[in-house]
Amino acid sequence: MGYLCLTRRDGENIRLTIDPGVDMAKLLHLLLRDGITIRIDTLGQGAVRVGIEAPKQIGIYREELLEG
Repeated sequence: MGYLCLTRRDGENIRLTIDPGVDMAKLLHLLLRDGITIRIDTLGQGAVRVGIEAPKQIGIYREELLEG
């Protein structure tokens, strides 16, 4: 399992993607067994800390990094 923790403000996004070439049967098994865990902690002033734990075959990105 991979884990990413980052801060997001109102209107900012996180995108989960499946990496190309992933063994879909293995990924489905991992998702059914472990799922994806999302933790939200309030920081104040419109910001939250988001922690995401997912199988390593799932990419977790700040959406602004994927634009452009």
